[in-house]
Amino acid sequence: MTDFVYQAELELIEQSSNRVELNLTIPENLYYFQGHFPEAPILPGVAQLDWVMNYLAQYFGLDITTLISVDALKFQHIVRPGYQVTLTLEQLKPKKYSFNYSSNHGQHASGKVVFA
Repeated sequence: MTDFVYQAELELIEQSSNRVELNLTIPENLYYFQGHFPEAPILPGVAQLDWVMNYLAQYFGLDITTLISVDALKFQHIVRPGYQVTLTLEQLKPKKYSFNYSSNHGQHASGKVVFA
């Protein structure tokens, strides 16, 4: 039986008061690849959004239970096992943040989250 992991390998690249840049290495044995899809695994968008929320809580101290909306959510290119992606989180306004997943494969996902 394979031991699954639930998070990407994380490296903090840059951090300021309103911006965080993280390098994520997507492991082959990531739990979220199970059944999504067996022949060609891809990282589900819901997992990407979950990571955004967790890293916003971790690096900006946000209470993510006060989420009001996810706006301009776009998934441009799939994320596969073994990819290295950069996740950039940026505070736009006191309760509004943007996120962007990108790699040498292009931009993978982006959007904005708004909190109460």
